[in-house]
Amino acid sequence: MMNRLLRRLLFVACFAAPGAQALEVAEAYAAIPHRRTPYDISLSPEAAAQKTSLGRLFSHTDKGVVLRVEGMKAHTSRDAAALKRVVAEYDALVAALQKEDLVPQVAPARALIVDALKLQQRHFQSRPAGGLAFTHKEIESIPEVRQSSQMLQKAYGLLMAAFPAEVARNRTAFFDHLCALDFL
Repeated sequence: MMNRLLRRLLFVACFAAPGAQALEVAEAYAAIPHRRTPYDISLSPEAAAQKTSLGRLFSHTDKGVVLRVEGMKAHTSRDAAALKRVVAEYDALVAALQKEDLVPQVAPARALIVDALKLQQRHFQSRPAGGLAFTHKEIESIPEVRQSSQMLQKAYGLLMAAFPAEVARNRTAFFDHLCALDFL
């Protein structure tokens, strides 16, 4: 009970805070709140190219988590300027992720993540002046949010299947990176 109250207070504090400065990745995870397990290249039994590709992929998903939280914050405070900035940063993130030279085992998951990010961006754009609600009951009924969630879940499944020898901690990281990106 107390833990739930603390998480809600942290969530509210994050979205009530003024200012348009970018959140740090750890702050974004804490604001959701969601456990953060960074992918650890040094623990991976994979070849160097696979490890590097996974590391770059998850670096981008972390940026997506930050944008997700900043977009929610902008909507909650009805900050149209911040929302416009976040929407533009989604374009930059998608472009950067698409440019990454990733190994074939990671590329299909990347494609799904890119599509999920575009759907999230579309959701944020649906009300340019802000004011979207982010309660689970309301957000689960939004088609873009549901489709984005399905794509992220599928990307997770592809990564788990492509890297069955990955250590347990990094397999947890696969989940945490993609789950934190997901609205649902």
